[in-house]
Amino acid sequence: MFGNDPLTGRGAELTDIGRALGGDGKFSGAVIAGPAGVGKTRLAREVLARADAAGTRTKWVVGTESARPLPLGAFTGLIGDTGPNPMASVRNIVNSLVAQQQKDRVLVGVDDAHLLDGLSAHVVHLLAQSRGVRLVVTVRTGSSEPDAVTALWRDGLLTRLDLGPLSPSATHDLIEKSLDGPVDTRSAQRFWKLTGGNALFLRQLLKDQVAAERIRQVAGVWMWDENVAVSSSIGDVVGQQLGRLTPELALVVDTLSLCEPLQVDVLGELVNRADVAVAEQMHLITVERTDAGLFARLAHPLFGELRRATAGEMYLSTIRGRLSRRLAHDDRDMHRTVRRALLLLESDLEPDPELYLRSARFAMTLLDLELAERFSAAAAGCGVGEASSVQAMNMVLLGRGEQAEVVLRQLSEAGGGDQHQWATVRAANLIWMLGNPTEAWAILEGLAASDETPAELATRHAIEACVDAVSARCSVAAEKARAALASEDLPDFHAMMASVALVMALGAMGEVDDIGGVADRALARAATSFQASHMRFWFGSVHARACRLTGRIDDCVTSANLLADSAREVPGLAYANLAFLLGHAALVSGDLPRAAKLLHEALAGVEKHGVTTGLRPASCFALAETHAKLGEPEASMAALSEARQCVPVDYSFMHTGLSVATGWALAAGGALAEAVAAVQAGAVAAAERGQPTHELACLQAAVQWGDASGAPRARQLANSLDLPLANTIARHAESLSAGDGRGLLAVAGEYRESGDRATAADAAAQAAVAFSAGQEGKRGLYAAALAQELADECGGLCTPALRSPVVPVPFTGRQREIAELVAAGLSNRDIADRLVTSVRTVEGHVYRACRQVGAASRADLAAIMRAGPGRRP
Repeated sequence: MFGNDPLTGRGAELTDIGRALGGDGKFSGAVIAGPAGVGKTRLAREVLARADAAGTRTKWVVGTESARPLPLGAFTGLIGDTGPNPMASVRNIVNSLVAQQQKDRVLVGVDDAHLLDGLSAHVVHLLAQSRGVRLVVTVRTGSSEPDAVTALWRDGLLTRLDLGPLSPSATHDLIEKSLDGPVDTRSAQRFWKLTGGNALFLRQLLKDQVAAERIRQVAGVWMWDENVAVSSSIGDVVGQQLGRLTPELALVVDTLSLCEPLQVDVLGELVNRADVAVAEQMHLITVERTDAGLFARLAHPLFGELRRATAGEMYLSTIRGRLSRRLAHDDRDMHRTVRRALLLLESDLEPDPELYLRSARFAMTLLDLELAERFSAAAAGCGVGEASSVQAMNMVLLGRGEQAEVVLRQLSEAGGGDQHQWATVRAANLIWMLGNPTEAWAILEGLAASDETPAELATRHAIEACVDAVSARCSVAAEKARAALASEDLPDFHAMMASVALVMALGAMGEVDDIGGVADRALARAATSFQASHMRFWFGSVHARACRLTGRIDDCVTSANLLADSAREVPGLAYANLAFLLGHAALVSGDLPRAAKLLHEALAGVEKHGVTTGLRPASCFALAETHAKLGEPEASMAALSEARQCVPVDYSFMHTGLSVATGWALAAGGALAEAVAAVQAGAVAAAERGQPTHELACLQAAVQWGDASGAPRARQLANSLDLPLANTIARHAESLSAGDGRGLLAVAGEYRESGDRATAADAAAQAAVAFSAGQEGKRGLYAAALAQELADECGGLCTPALRSPVVPVPFTGRQREIAELVAAGLSNRDIADRLVTSVRTVEGHVYRACRQVGAASRADLAAIMRAGPGRRP
């Protein structure tokens, strides 16, 4: 897994070194300078390996502490015994290498030049002065290197390249190459944060997590949500001095390992202030001045992991208790309160149930539901009755529908003033977590038969609106949701439920005027609510879907990015919802590789947390479309198969998504007729349910696959809806039906302006075919080039429209269908069986299609279809 030692994130540095070695006479090579572990040696080795592969003769010299006392110690491997006259040996080495340079190019790598003895450094300096031999030299910054080494860049002999840590994206790439598979973004960020981008630390830490099985593959994605596993190797790499600390210095480091950053004044009350100063001088900690005073933190994040792994639990519990007592009056915000509560929970002090309960709510607001579960369980263990209600709400948000149902049933049947409210929460859990709106409706009907206060009526309407929304009763859902949101007494949880239902309904009906305002109010309320904070990303996905249905792609992307920026860290299930939201935004805007990565992360999160919400089918729908658009039929069909298994029977609002996903998966496999039939059936069903934008989505997909039969209906919808997207889709269908290249090109521009690059590419490709059929070759070439440009912007878009060859006479419908199936890899017998026709008929269509595009064979036809209009094989 780690044998290939991948070099990642150093492309710019390799280019700079290559330029310095290029022989323009300005430099004789490069010095790679940087702190320990950033990858200086690895980069230099890569430069020499590439030079060796290109035919350059290479030499590798290493400076070491053991060889430093010896004259020419670094070069003993080249010259053996230096003899009585070391200076003669210096001349021999230089002359030998320069002579070799006259025969062949010679590149000398000098590693750890700061450890060279004086004569060895003198040799390197003379070689650089000779301007013959090329050099790549590594130097550790902060060390005392010989003057001859310093002169290499000071005198302009070698260019100096200061090598910094790996960037977060380069760290992510390195991990994925090492593990040979995708890694979820949170895990990669955690590795980067702990290692600071130090390549040496990163490789060792990654090996430790794999060896301890702390990082595992879930649904094909590597995820690291466990505690850090540390080995003796990482201790040797990061800081050997940690194992030799005095008890006083150890206390400084261990205190910060449990709570950082910490004000120096506070730290000085818990440890000896003089020891804090010594720890800073030894680079165990860093102290920085801010407007709030001096703050101390560990010099490296891994110091804390190493110390916690080796210190005794009773010792750490005592330190946590002291910290908790000292921070008792520092609860200025939620983060500080949660931090103090966690210290107390893991200390040897008496519990504080009220603090635990308050911190459980704060942790929910801060999105850490697992921590909230610990706090609420601790409060319940202390006999706090209110803790059970917090636990129940937390279970709902965690997606643990079955567990929540047991607790919510008890709360809703226990009597008391909260019985009605808990019954509505139970109904919401049945709808969203257990996929059972029928039983939820029965509960709500029972409440409707009782005497309700105006506030209770509002809570019931909020949840009833959800049942109506998932059942595709859009106008009724919108009416009830608005009535609920008009109540000033509506709890935050119910307000979010009503907002979800309202945005779903408005998006389906194409009523865009209120969507933005509803979303802004809901998200503002959720930001400070323990009941609703965790739902903000789920709500964001509902809002994004409504934006897509109504053609507001930029709003979809902007909203997703703002939500991603709304929290410093997004743990657990919340990240799965956020990954879906960002993945969906990437899909609709045409960033397909990013969409695939994020959507797989969302699905892995669903798998890891074992939730039964609609997040799984929604992720599968989006993945089926993404892989289809990337020309990956097997992956698309696999996502569709999973989606079909997890769509709740009564979720009518998901049926359109299932129809479109089915169509894309079929289209990716070449079955265009079946794909069109799937979305045509979806359009009819959406019309019957009163979901005009859902119907439009189906008609648009059909047009993208070459079917313009829905043009009259698309025009009817455009005339009844005040949506620019509806008019664009109608014009798309009408232009395709008429073979109007100019109309299709104009439609491509409209899609592109709206942010939908993928559909714009399809329309441009269809314009290219139409122009070619109309003997407008130059316009056809322009449209084909535009289609390819958009396809490239999308990261390799490969749709049926882009696979249609640009020829003077386009394929007939049956020819194109058979050509698509050939490109998908089906044999003539397979095609005949699928189309219920004879093999001879298929062979005839394949023959005529080959002649039409100038293909010499069936394989050539498949290659032409896959290449598309802008790339001829």
